[in-house]
Amino acid sequence: MKKSELKAEIKNQIYEILSEVDLDPKGGSVVMPKATSPADIKKLTAQGIDVQLKEEDEDREPTKAELDKEKVKGAPSKFKVPTDQFEDFKSRLKTLVGKIKDMEKGAERDKKMAALKQFIKKPELVKAFKERDVKIDTGGLVG
Repeated sequence: MKKSELKAEIKNQIYEILSEVDLDPKGGSVVMPKATSPADIKKLTAQGIDVQLKEEDEDREPTKAELDKEKVKGAPSKFKVPTDQFEDFKSRLKTLVGKIKDMEKGAERDKKMAALKQFIKKPELVKAFKERDVKIDTGGLVG
């Protein structure tokens, strides 16, 4: 890990910790969420700091940690055909086109061309490419 990355990580952790604890502007007291561990509360009271517990706000802004958790979950896909299926179609199409281009003209190539034409008319494949606004590329084999 680079030194700059480490500094940024430490800075983020400090911001996160400070965002969880609100200092009372009058001084001498701390406002903490009810979910705070009792050990943390005992540490502060042992130092002579008054601790007040507050209810969690539903209208509050989410913390950086909460936002990062949501990013990991990921948003639902806007496509009806899953991305992994789309990638599978792309790889199969590329493989089939590559095989046909390497073949010499003849009956075997004509069979493969017929299979390619059938494959590119598959409704799921057409839908997947159309959703992503990508052109089905057959390398000039099929017009």
